[in-house]
Amino acid sequence: MQESPYEVVILVASCTVLVTASVLVVRFDERRLNEQRLERAWPPSSRDNALIGLALLAAPLLGLFAVWFHFFRTRSGALWPPWRWSPKGFALGIAAVIGIMIVNAVVVLSLAYALGLPLD
Repeated sequence: MQESPYEVVILVASCTVLVTASVLVVRFDERRLNEQRLERAWPPSSRDNALIGLALLAAPLLGLFAVWFHFFRTRSGALWPPWRWSPKGFALGIAAVIGIMIVNAVVVLSLAYALGLPLD
């Protein structure tokens, strides 16, 4: 079965929304971090590579792992030992990923509805 051009448009729109929302969420959070937490954040080139590169080279949803990891790393005292991990960072990361996925679903479903594609 051949894909319609509209399905390709939806796939590109989904990838665009995931990458853009991921970058915006992480950059917004970095502006709000204090100096101690900002030291634990990625340098800009590594951050962009993780957020954009993972999404475009591996899989769009894999880039969301980088969003979660940003919150987990900047809120935790250390990556090892586990008792220095931050439940707040873990929860904020999960909330950010869920928020990005909701925005992506709304955009994709709205676009599919507007183009008259079946939603089954």
